[in-house]
Amino acid sequence: MTRRAMTTGPHPKDGNSPANQPGGDSPAPDKPQRPAWRSTAAIILFVAVTLGGLAADLWSKHAVFSALLADPDIAPRAQALAKQVGPDQTRDVLKALDLRHNVGGGLRLTLSTNPGVVFGLPMPPLLVAVATVLTILMVSWFFAVSAARSRWTHIALGLILAGALGNFYDRMIAKVFIPGVESPVTGQVRDFLDLSQIEVLGRNYPYIFNVADVWLVVGVIMLMLYWIFGPKPNQSTSRPSRIRKTRRA
Repeated sequence: MTRRAMTTGPHPKDGNSPANQPGGDSPAPDKPQRPAWRSTAAIILFVAVTLGGLAADLWSKHAVFSALLADPDIAPRAQALAKQVGPDQTRDVLKALDLRHNVGGGLRLTLSTNPGVVFGLPMPPLLVAVATVLTILMVSWFFAVSAARSRWTHIALGLILAGALGNFYDRMIAKVFIPGVESPVTGQVRDFLDLSQIEVLGRNYPYIFNVADVWLVVGVIMLMLYWIFGPKPNQSTSRPSRIRKTRRA
């Protein structure tokens, strides 16, 4: 003789069962993540990284150029060079002065300016300005639509924005005054980090760069690592349901 199994809770079809109540044992649907532009913490982190990176870049450029151009012997040399290359060719004067300082460990500070873009590639100034503005807008948009808790992405985007703004400031505002030369260098990016003394796989890195370039490279690498190894959007985070068991006598 058998008797019907007794359950310890409400009937599964009952409206008050845990499976039909919020927070019950049924799988919870994935909630859309809040965008970063609605998160105060995300905005603070993004802005702090951007402003901190921008300040470090602009300060380093000003400090290095001011220190290496402070030598009183530069003025007569610059005047003589300006007569040879022309008074308006200030960039060539700076290049001919060959102002540098050995820091150690293969790092050397060498004053240089770049009228083009990455690796010294030539590009019309107007096109450079338009490309920079588009980059700034795209980075800001990517941050706004990213997940509020994606801190790694926010730091990477902040570094990229800091680098773009630092070089954009140089092209639009910064001027390099050389003692003994009337016309300053304008519309060009100030570079000073020189690693050409370091040999890797039989080659030396020939380009001179700045802190803004470092932020751009680091930010892009961080984004690539996140896209490769970070969580994928289709990964489910819902909780597995639990199975109720009944007893039979």
